[in-house]
Amino acid sequence: MRFLMFFAVLFMFKLTAVSQTLPVRAGKHAFTIQFITFEKYNEPGSVIIKPIGKDEYSIEGEQRDSKTKDYVTIKGTFLAKGRELKFNGKIVSKISYVNNGEPCERNGLAVFKASGKRKYWRMQQMLNCDGETTDYIDIFF
Repeated sequence: MRFLMFFAVLFMFKLTAVSQTLPVRAGKHAFTIQFITFEKYNEPGSVIIKPIGKDEYSIEGEQRDSKTKDYVTIKGTFLAKGRELKFNGKIVSKISYVNNGEPCERNGLAVFKASGKRKYWRMQQMLNCDGETTDYIDIFF
């Protein structure tokens, strides 16, 4: 009986580990920053993800607010590791009432993580260039 319980627990952990390492779905995905998404008239933006190697992908896209001209853009590559994306590239956000309305440009490495039961990866370097504001930039599965 003990062995049966041991194998049942081992099997559950095995399934969890496998489900976290499935390949990223190529194609169009929703892409958002909370400042644009909170406005009722706005739709999520989108990104296109393309495989370029083993667990490596290119990503490019944007979300724009047609009324305020606010936006967030992303372009680069990422390595998928479990529920994390290790991104390398450029992310630019411009929100009229954040960072004195100036674009916030992030270049280089960033980590996106899907925690818990979330259906999106959230950028972990959340501090805007103004040093005060938190940006929630998300890529949906």
